[in-house]
Amino acid sequence: MTYSLYIAVILVAGMVGGNLAKKIKLPSVTGYILMGLFLGPSVLNFVTSEVYYDFGFVGELALGMMAMSIGTELHYRIFKVFGKNLIILSLGNTLLTGVTVVLVTWFLGMPIHYALILGPLAMSVSPAGVLEIVKEKKAKGEMTQNLLGLVAFDNLVTILAFGMMVSFVQSLGNDGGTSGLLLVATVIIDILFAFLVGIIGGVFVSYFIRSEKTSSDRLLTLLIAAILFNSGAAFYFDLSPILTNMIAGVVISNLTSRKILISSLLSRIELPVFILFLTLSGSFIDISIIGQVGVIGLGYILARSFGRYLGIVIFSRFTSISEKVRFNLGFGLLPQGGIAIGLATIAERSLPEVSGAITGIVLTGVIFFQIFGPLLLGKALDRVGETEA
Repeated sequence: MTYSLYIAVILVAGMVGGNLAKKIKLPSVTGYILMGLFLGPSVLNFVTSEVYYDFGFVGELALGMMAMSIGTELHYRIFKVFGKNLIILSLGNTLLTGVTVVLVTWFLGMPIHYALILGPLAMSVSPAGVLEIVKEKKAKGEMTQNLLGLVAFDNLVTILAFGMMVSFVQSLGNDGGTSGLLLVATVIIDILFAFLVGIIGGVFVSYFIRSEKTSSDRLLTLLIAAILFNSGAAFYFDLSPILTNMIAGVVISNLTSRKILISSLLSRIELPVFILFLTLSGSFIDISIIGQVGVIGLGYILARSFGRYLGIVIFSRFTSISEKVRFNLGFGLLPQGGIAIGLATIAERSLPEVSGAITGIVLTGVIFFQIFGPLLLGKALDRVGETEA
């Protein structure tokens, strides 16, 4: 079958799944993912693993668009109002989540050097799972603003913590500590380089946004080019495409104050891209992995859930957010997907003795959080009264 036919079938099937989900009061995202699961190796095997990897460019574009959209939320005025809250909540909930996952998985029998890697992986949040629900629900308000900021902050903390933890675990197997320090320095340099790439892409788009001669159609073309440049450069230099596009979004928002323009431009193409990406993500899920990881996979899910929720509840007491948001915001940080899988794959390559153990556990968590995370987020937004749909 040709790629064109694959795309046509996946788009229509994903849209049907999303509509069916909405009819039974579930988020469209859940429908896309479940339809992908149905099309994938776990059921029909229509979308094979080879097809999934052949469409890798779709994930690059979709994740880049999401990361840039979230980055535009970090305008300096927003940071001035919510900055202190975001730093406290992000550091607090990610630290508690990571430590809880490490301790629980280690207690259940995971070797300590594997558990140390699972901790940072549990900190990541799926931009797709959050952004799609926010847009579908037309959510606006205190919780929504804090949530979008936390997605950006938490993933930044995740990338930093993951890189340093992999370096630390690698250094445990070395005779001296010098190589470990060099690895940490390499991680820091990579992050700074990712910032530089993102800044270049952001400045490029900002220049044309500020120019009154550039039409909206041309701006959309330049925006897509910048997203693909950021993602392509990131993959070429082994950087984080999420981080590069997030930084580009921050730069564009702060240099032009045109967040709404970026959102309206991306909205013209985002639905088919996101349907294709999320349906393909569902096809990547292999249900059989659940039986292989057993009780440790269940422990990972429970530890991450409790860490996320309690982290927000506990550390929000040191912030100015309202009580109703305090007891609902943690549900918004449960969705997990591509970032965790990508980082788990990097860990497997960096620590070859792991032999699939980390990826198996993370995939088990992704199956749960991809399906139930958006649902819990949608209900939480409804409870705080920030939804219109």
